[in-house]
Amino acid sequence: MLLSDSDAPRVAQALVGLGAVRIAAHQPFFYTSGWASPVYVDAQVLMSDVALRGEIMDLAARCVQPVIAARGINAIVGTESSGIAFAAWLAERLELPMLYLRKRPVGWDITAQLEGRLPADAKVLLVDDVTTDGRSKAGTVAALRRAGPVVEDVLVLLDYALYAQEASTLAEHGLSLHALATWKHLHEALLASGQLSSAQQATLADFSASPVAWSLRNGGTGA
Repeated sequence: MLLSDSDAPRVAQALVGLGAVRIAAHQPFFYTSGWASPVYVDAQVLMSDVALRGEIMDLAARCVQPVIAARGINAIVGTESSGIAFAAWLAERLELPMLYLRKRPVGWDITAQLEGRLPADAKVLLVDDVTTDGRSKAGTVAALRRAGPVVEDVLVLLDYALYAQEASTLAEHGLSLHALATWKHLHEALLASGQLSSAQQATLADFSASPVAWSLRNGGTGA
């Protein structure tokens, strides 16, 4: 679910303006999910721009507040390492406890993978930077649930929102995905920037029309 149609273009503009969007020159990018893509979004560059990160995190806090209230969420959890900083800034604005989930357990018992202290009757929001088809987020939530909290919601800065598999994956795991922007907004911001060559415009149009077919043609997964 896109949190705000009116604010999404601004998030996309910020990412494009920071140079967070890389376009493949010769070889496609391969995501951990197996998809081949002509674009890679390094949302982490947002951390280094004080003004823009403040603006985007203020926006995120405002947009996600209704979800927090409606769900009774009482803690924020960031993923190691991409979601930690964003989770911390968001938790500060929302005045909620913050924790982070390690990629792999270190030690024993429920604290082996989860750093921080859960509140009583914990119901948490998982925070990360980007998602493609939702599969990695579902796996992360499964690990988080083993530590005890209720997890029904995930927040990302960018959801590609291109892959049909995402909806079934999220439904299967009982998750609602919330995003500040989607690939549609990022694509529009790239076109408006005037930075794209005619060849890049054609490639991104081809990708946007059928990302699965693009992936298959370029050596990536198709499922």
